[in-house]
Amino acid sequence: MVGSGFSKNATLFSSAAPFPDWSELGNRFYQRLYGKDPGPRAKYLKVSVLAHEIEAAFGRPALDQMLREEIPDLMHEPSKLHVGLLSLPWSDVLTTNYDTLLERACRSLVSPGYNIVVNPDDLERSKRPRIIKLHGSLPNYRPFIATDEDYRRYPLDFAPFVNTARQALLEKTLCLVGFSGDDPNFLQWIGWIRDNLGPRASRKMYMIGVFSISHSQRMLLERRNIIPIDMSECSVVGQDHYKGLERFVTYQQTRIKKMNPLTWPNEEPHVERKK
Repeated sequence: MVGSGFSKNATLFSSAAPFPDWSELGNRFYQRLYGKDPGPRAKYLKVSVLAHEIEAAFGRPALDQMLREEIPDLMHEPSKLHVGLLSLPWSDVLTTNYDTLLERACRSLVSPGYNIVVNPDDLERSKRPRIIKLHGSLPNYRPFIATDEDYRRYPLDFAPFVNTARQALLEKTLCLVGFSGDDPNFLQWIGWIRDNLGPRASRKMYMIGVFSISHSQRMLLERRNIIPIDMSECSVVGQDHYKGLERFVTYQQTRIKKMNPLTWPNEEPHVERKK
């Protein structure tokens, strides 16, 4: 599952601003609505509510155009990290991102060849591995899922995507990359899994990145069966988010080459940690 945080690793042209993450996008909504910066209270604002206010005040075309302007997709190029991530043998890649960085990164790959799915009707005919764009895709694959109403109607309007995500959660081990895990759809899906299987029978999910999270935040994630893997514990990473994900990708590539399927899972992986 790839979220907006991963897009910050893109290579940008000199005149371009970095991609905003979801919370930063909420700040832009607030500024448009109220003409000022939200300041310290920003992290307590619900972005989907602000997006809904934009739609109510200015109309849906204005919201869509604002998303296009705030996410200057073609002013960025996929980085080596995008290509490296997609070179791993994922069953599928699910993303809530509107940008096309992952799709464009595929052009540098010989294998695996990903099928791009932006329309739920195309799921039935698509072959794995796939990049599934859950929330729309720039420039014009709409709706861009952003408002409270979009999320409310999502299970009805995008039922094939919901079923695919739930099936993945039931059958696969999910890695969250650049994804905070607080997307309303995602929370509904993992809640459905816990309700039907119970928390102990549900599969663990792994959140990969460089983190600074409190004990209570970690406990909440673990209640949701999400295990944070803090790459800053590797001595070469520190607080560099790019290096952290690069280390993760590189390590996984070496394990593909070295892993003996006959001895898995008894092989103990080794990760260099700070002393």
